[in-house]
This record gives sequence, C-alpha cells and structure tokens, in this order.
Amino acid sequence: MWFLYELLYLLGFLLYLPRALWRRRLPHTGWTMRLGRYPASVTERLERGGTIWVHAVSVGEVLAARPLLRALAEQRPNAPLILSTITPAGFSVASQQGARVLPVYFPLDLRGCARRALDALHPACLLLVESELWPVVLRAAASRGVPVAVVNGRLSPQAFARYRLARPWLRGLLGRVALFLMQSQADADRVLALGALPERVRVTGSLKWDASLSARPDPQAVQETAARLGLGTDQPVIAAGSTHRGEETLILRAFQALCAAHPTARLIVAPRHLERIAEVEELLRRGGVRAARVSTLQAGQAWDTAIVDGFGQLPLYYALASVVVIGGSFIPHGGQNPLEATGLGKPVVFGPSMHNFETITHQLLAHHAARQAAGQGELSPLLAELIERPDETRAMGRRAQELTERFQGATQRTMEALHPLLGG
Repeated sequence: MWFLYELLYLLGFLLYLPRALWRRRLPHTGWTMRLGRYPASVTERLERGGTIWVHAVSVGEVLAARPLLRALAEQRPNAPLILSTITPAGFSVASQQGARVLPVYFPLDLRGCARRALDALHPACLLLVESELWPVVLRAAASRGVPVAVVNGRLSPQAFARYRLARPWLRGLLGRVALFLMQSQADADRVLALGALPERVRVTGSLKWDASLSARPDPQAVQETAARLGLGTDQPVIAAGSTHRGEETLILRAFQALCAAHPTARLIVAPRHLERIAEVEELLRRGGVRAARVSTLQAGQAWDTAIVDGFGQLPLYYALASVVVIGGSFIPHGGQNPLEATGLGKPVVFGPSMHNFETITHQLLAHHAARQAAGQGELSPLLAELIERPDETRAMGRRAQELTERFQGATQRTMEALHPLLGG
C-alpha cells in the first residue's frame, strides 16, 4: 500500500507539474522548499531545534490558525515557530503573521522530500490544521519520535465516505497521530469510526470562531475605503466573498434583479483565487455592469461592481456590506468561511453546499443568524427581502455576532490539550 500510494502520488505530481509551471504556481524557492530543501535564511533560525511546526494548507486554514499561532508565540517565546502551506496564496498570508512566524512551503509527500524537510526544520512537534493527513510525512515524523496532532480537525461526510474505502490502511496511519482535536462531536465520531484511538480524540471546538473576532478591520480604514468608493451610510451593498467559477454569473443576476427596485445598490465581489481577477472582471462587464478593481478605483469614479484584487482584504470589504453572500456554496464545493462576516455582525446568505462548515452552518441557521438559498431563484428575492427590511437584517447580524462571541474558547482548549506535546 505504501509503494502504491507513493507511486500514484508521484504520477499525479508529474501530471500536474507542466500545468503548474505554465501557470507559474510557485516561485523557484517554493519548488525548492517543496522538495525539502530550505534556504539558509530558514535553516539558520532553526538550528537549535525545538521547532513548533504548524501546517495549514491554504488561506482559509492559515486564517483559522491565527489565534493558535498567537497563543503559541506567547506561551512558548523561546521556541522557533514555522507555518507551512502548499499554495502561493496561503504562503502570502502566512508571511503576514508576524516576525515570530517563519513561513515555509510543505514538502511533497515523498520519502526523500519528507526526510530532508525533517532534517532541515528540526520539529519538536507537528500540528496539522483541519484534515491535512499526509501519510509519508506522518510516517517519517513517527520514525523520528516527532509527535503529531491534528488541530481544528474536521471530517466532512463526503471526505469520510472516501476515507472509508481505505480504512484498513488508514487505521495504521491514524495510529501515528498523538491527538485529534476536532471541531465537533460529529467530526470526532467520524475519525473514531475510521480507527482513531478513543483516548486520543477530543472535541475542542472550531478555531474559526476565535479567528473571526480577531480579524476585525481598523474602523478608520473602513471609513476611508467607504469614502474612496463613494458609498453612502444607508446605501445597499452586497459583498460576495470567496466566490468560485460559476458563481459570479449567478450572483450578478441576483444583484441586477435587486437593482431594478434599488438602483443605488452596489456589489463587491472577492474571487477566491486571485488568478481569476481578469476573468471575473471581463465576465461582469459582459454582464452589462460597470466593473472596476478596488486597487484602481478612484474617488468619484462611477461603478456598479467592485472586484477585490488583493490578499487579506476580505474583512475590510465585509465591513462595508449590508448583506454578505458566502462563496463556494452555490456550486458543489462545500462553502467558504461565514464567520469572517458574522464576527463583524453582518447578516450572511449562503447556498445549498456548505458541508465544509456543517456544524457552523447548522448553528447559524438554528439561531436565525443566517439565511440559506437553494440557488439563484431564491437568492434574488432573499436579497431584496433583507435590503427592504433593515431592522430585521440588523437583528440577524446582531444574532450572528452574539453567537460568534458565545462560541469563543477553542484556542484555550486546544492549548490545554497540546500542553504535554509542547514539552511543558
């Protein structure tokens, strides 16, 4: 099974490589680090060992890990702290997490790459955010006595169904993980069903509840941005965050239907992947609206839709919104994080596909802190209803923020559970 896994992984990587090189997915240093070869600027800071290695695959996981990274930096001030990612977007956000956090790329899941990475990074422990179980790296870490923990762990029903096909092999892999700190009891039950040892599984809650309150933008920056965009105090603004291909057209049509009754309404779109900015801009213009990128918008410039074209700006533009539409939920993707908006007291709307945030979605809906639409047919009247009933919409936002504040504490519970692994 190990030979077959590595063979299939290598074949998949070789098939992906030409496309990745053509799209310039990683800089040269990124590819080098993925091979387990890290520059002297990294290795020299880690020579004394005792490194706490946190791995978060991309932007969403990096943002979720922020409160944990702060807690680790405060409680382990002498331990080197590295944050690895796989995507360029994730690396960019990881590079903004402060001087204590050293960003790197995660090695390819091949024996030579994993071995070189462990030699260079000298980890005392490895913390995997959400569901990042890389078999070869886990095996290599276990062979060196490096404890591994899954933090903010989640396992969706769809992922669980796939993992069950490899359950006999997976049981041995899960045995190499010292702790599974899961977001919900449902996540814990699924990882137990796959073979994790009961004494190693705990429910600590979602770090994303904690991260949502720490991501609030500076009020002055919000005011300055509103002024630059020419937005009035009561002007209807729909912000669609982390959208995927296929969603912008749907959201644009719903927005245009809203404009028939509310011509001053504006739409802010933040594509999940910045390499799609030009594509989205062209799509919106073909749809008959005045589209502009926020980085080039000037005071007094006329626009109907603005496109967020920079990393880490989503909270700023959510703060300007009357209603937030959650991307990744109107296609079979599983949804993006709604808590970045609820932490700001914003009413949120999402589509039918939210299995990536299954527990959070149920909690928001149960407390009437969010609304769900089956598709464009329901999205258009729902946006109109929320804009036309501002008192109820603001009340929904308050319930969302209250719920966000109520579920704080996952960071503290996670740190308490990690105490033995962190060596103190």
